[in-house]
Amino acid sequence: MCKQNEWIVREAFLAYDRGDIAQMMDFVDPDLEWTYLDPGLTDPRPQTRRGRGELEKALRRQAGMGLRAELEEVIALGEKVMVVMRTPGVGKYLHRQADDRTYDVVTVRDGLIVALSACCDRSAARSLAGIG
Repeated sequence: MCKQNEWIVREAFLAYDRGDIAQMMDFVDPDLEWTYLDPGLTDPRPQTRRGRGELEKALRRQAGMGLRAELEEVIALGEKVMVVMRTPGVGKYLHRQADDRTYDVVTVRDGLIVALSACCDRSAARSLAGIG
């Protein structure tokens, strides 16, 4: 199951990496719970959105700004999968020095991504994913 969940997440995020947001959405549950950190804030508080459509809108908005994410790392432990992405140029968009890496924990159930939680750093993502 762990390998299958890793494959699902890897395929979804590689589709996103290629700019194929529609294909990525094929791997996302319609009732997705998505917790993100507002990149416009220096000390962002988690915000929660619900529904695949909300995620799709945000990803299309990012793509429209010319930002493209690159998949760097995927580590699975059961239904939790840690994803590290790099988005070159995000500092220019934010008009400040910014780390261009994001750390997310994805939850996969019944073959679909049901939750996506942004973390402030690698350590927080590893902890949320249960990776020792």
